[in-house]
Parts: sequence; C-alpha cells; structure tokens
Amino acid sequence: MEVRLPVGIYADEREPQPLWVSLAASGAASASPCALDQCLDYEPLYHWLTHVWPHTPHTPFLETRINQLLGFVFQMDERLNDVWVGLYKHRVGSQAVAFGIERRTIRAEFDAQQCSSGATMKPPVANSANHEKDVYAGITP
Repeated sequence: MEVRLPVGIYADEREPQPLWVSLAASGAASASPCALDQCLDYEPLYHWLTHVWPHTPHTPFLETRINQLLGFVFQMDERLNDVWVGLYKHRVGSQAVAFGIERRTIRAEFDAQQCSSGATMKPPVANSANHEKDVYAGITP
C-alpha cells in the first residue's frame, strides 16, 4: 500500500513523500476462528499506517521507519512471531520505479535489538470508553 512519510537525507525529503509498504506477518492465530479476537486483526495496523505514522516527525533513514513499523506490528498482537517488511521510495531515478529496503525479523531478535539500542516503545492500551485498541499509541520515534 502507499503511505506518505517524511524520510530521507535531502532537504526536499523533509516533507512527506509517497512510499510503498509491503508486510507479511506470521503467528499463532487460530486456524478456524469463531470470533474476531481469535484472528490477527489488521484494522489497527491499517489505521496506524494511514492516520498516525504519516504525522510522525521526519527521520533521515528508511531503516528507522522499518523499525518503527516492526515495533508497531509486534506491539499490536503478542501472537505475532515473525514479520517481514519492505519499504520503497517511488521514482528515485530514471532507471528505477522504486528503491528501498526489506527486513525480516523475529520478535526475540527485534526485542534484543531495541534493548541494546536504548529505543523505547509504548504499547497500545485498551480504550475503556469504547473497548477498542488505542491505535494512536505506538512507538516513540
């Protein structure tokens, strides 16, 4: 899917630009769910990608954006164990339709990396007013 994020090392990249996001996650959700809470609910992720993440501050590196996305996905559902993410800039030159990076990691590797780098994550919390996940909660950029 396409999102608009401020990311890059050049002055004109301080403004949001179109990026493509691709994501695959695996975990221990029910093979035959009977209720939504037995499924991997993608709605909080979609909302975060389209309404929250685009309003975060500029960062120079796609790697930082990949880590933010991985952090949100792992926080979103504790049953997820393995996530692959691709993040691609559009039209970076006349020879490429898109250019970007991809990363695959498991929860334990990601958690260890975050601990060693001193990064902090704020987990989503339940909203008692309407019993929906607080999709605005996320990692601290």
